[in-house]
Amino acid sequence: MPLYKIALIGANGTLGPSILHALLTSSFAITVLSRASSKSTYPPPIRTTHLSDSLPTSELIPALQGHDALVVAFAGSNDDLQIRLADAAAAAGVKRFIPADFGSCDSASLRAQQLVPIYQAKERVRRHLHELASSYSSSSGEAFSWTSLVCGHFFDYGLQSGLLGFDLAGRKARFFDGGEVRWSTTTLAMIGEAVVRVLRREEETRNRMMYVQSFCVSQGEVLAVLERVGGGKGEGKKWEVEEVRSEEYIQEEKSKIDRNPGDAEATENLVGVLGIVDGNWEGKKDFANGLLGLQGEDLEQVVRRVVGIGE
Repeated sequence: MPLYKIALIGANGTLGPSILHALLTSSFAITVLSRASSKSTYPPPIRTTHLSDSLPTSELIPALQGHDALVVAFAGSNDDLQIRLADAAAAAGVKRFIPADFGSCDSASLRAQQLVPIYQAKERVRRHLHELASSYSSSSGEAFSWTSLVCGHFFDYGLQSGLLGFDLAGRKARFFDGGEVRWSTTTLAMIGEAVVRVLRREEETRNRMMYVQSFCVSQGEVLAVLERVGGGKGEGKKWEVEEVRSEEYIQEEKSKIDRNPGDAEATENLVGVLGIVDGNWEGKKDFANGLLGLQGEDLEQVVRRVVGIGE
């Protein structure tokens, strides 16, 4: 039986709305799992199941029964909750679990795990999924399984937020290693489409990590497009470029985290640089654009959309 009844948790975050839209326009039967305190509402035919804010297993299992897949779209740092969701999904008979492994770095990278604790959390979730898939194996094909989608930086979000090294309003850019390093990055809409393609290719995507992208670009290429299309509050102002050596920057930000593990700004800065200097998926054996039938997007069209400039 194809994966048709899909549960989604985290539908109102940065990525969740794009996944929800892709599922809805692809004619899946969708249930949004929502905390009782949430004020978010969703139109028909989306079904909403409200659960206690603590999301206890005793409520998760019956809520997930009858669903073919569960997609997790909240922050990937919450590994304890993801593991509880995976356990509940397996017990409920859910066939596919897609964890919150999406961005910005390769969570299988030892370097990313050593530098940024969130990727240790994602690795812990993935190890648990391996164990569950072995425990709930079945020759009938109805077994529990998982797919991790790794998408690099969320391009549209990252360009607007400054994560990619661009201050759109101030016309300033921070280039790592000359701005020539190429890195894989994916728009929120493309990530939603990648989730749909995974669900429609159940056998080919079973129990594996898959790397996808909208395009593989350099910071220099992004700046060239920004200069060409203009737009934004600082239009007419010349772009200023700060040249930074990535290794020195990484060590500086890591030392801040060593002194204060709760330094959110330093953590985000590390994620930003690692997603650029260690973020090219095209040479990976599990690079999956071809298998999933995903076509690359046009960089200039996407940049125009992000900065609000029409064709």
